[in-house]
Amino acid sequence: MKKISFTLVILSFFMNLSVYSAVGPDIKAPYAILMDFDSGKVLYERNSTVAVPPSSMSKLMTIYYVFEKLKNGTYTLDTEFMVGPEAWKKAKNMNANSGSTMFLEYGEKVRIEDLIRGIIVNSGNDATIVLAENISGSEAKFVDELNNLAYRLGLKKTTLVNASGWYEKDHLMSVEDLAILSRKIIQDFPEYYHYFSEKEFLYKEKLTGNKDNRNKLLWIMPSSDGLKTGHTTKGGYGLSSSAKKNERRLISVVNGIKGVNPSYTRFTDSKSLLEWGFREFSNLVYFNPGDKVLEIPVWFGKKSTVPVGVSEKVLITNKVGENPNVELRAIFKSPIPAPVVKGAEVGSLILYVDGHKIKEFKLETLEEIEKTGFISRIFKNIKQIIINIVS
Repeated sequence: MKKISFTLVILSFFMNLSVYSAVGPDIKAPYAILMDFDSGKVLYERNSTVAVPPSSMSKLMTIYYVFEKLKNGTYTLDTEFMVGPEAWKKAKNMNANSGSTMFLEYGEKVRIEDLIRGIIVNSGNDATIVLAENISGSEAKFVDELNNLAYRLGLKKTTLVNASGWYEKDHLMSVEDLAILSRKIIQDFPEYYHYFSEKEFLYKEKLTGNKDNRNKLLWIMPSSDGLKTGHTTKGGYGLSSSAKKNERRLISVVNGIKGVNPSYTRFTDSKSLLEWGFREFSNLVYFNPGDKVLEIPVWFGKKSTVPVGVSEKVLITNKVGENPNVELRAIFKSPIPAPVVKGAEVGSLILYVDGHKIKEFKLETLEEIEKTGFISRIFKNIKQIIINIVS
């Protein structure tokens, strides 16, 4: 069985030839990043790898961990958790110092779905600690598990000390890590992402003081649909946000904003970043999931070839007006012996832009190919022997 390399050279040409502006958007945030969701390409950054206080944006770590537990069947949205004495005491102390809350009381039972909404919409410290204690037995153990999660997700500048984002000097994340985490939440849990676009959540009818989502970008920019605000006195104001326009999604994170009207500035900065990204960059898609990339010969199959494709989008994110040289190299072993199972990994498709390797994609079979009968295999054997002799 031979290893074959098949190369497709594609010249990308953007019909929109508007001049790319090298100058980024005018924003105030000292820490900022803008990322394309599909490609993961960073379109703009300012001090993006510096570890700084993330405030309540670090609650996204708790949310990811809970979503993971829901997806693997450990819990359901209807699972009820008890508000224990430690959680109640900690949250009460935070509330007395201007911390956010969903107004939980000691001893009450709360559904996980309500706790999720209480964190995302109300930014409830009490909801976060209740989840931590019920999942792991204590907030300290839960935080250890979150730090392990950060390692698994490749978050290199994340060190957590608590579950809520309450200011502690060693509780740190970079805006790059927050962007990666936000992207992973949307990628891994699309079935739960809708919670981030909810504009209000009122857990208790009489307590309306904290019902509105703190992410005002949901009102300011209609195409935005998440994710999480953050604020502490020492950390400043921040926002991890995402918006979708014409099937293209961007992720923005700003943090450390202080000075005049900093709460509102995080939303205008985010809007400026996202709109700039949509205007100045474009995605060019070469293959969508399920598209046929090429056909690979099959040995002793009822069909002589099998179509192969990719399970994720093959694309580039580029500045509008630029014309990169794009090369796609398919590497696979040929022929493939039958039977062939649909979805089997049979090689890789490597994306190069201007000579630089960008990403490697798995090549997978798009059809099932059965073995031929015994007699057919004999004739194909003879044919293959003759081909080998001639060659």
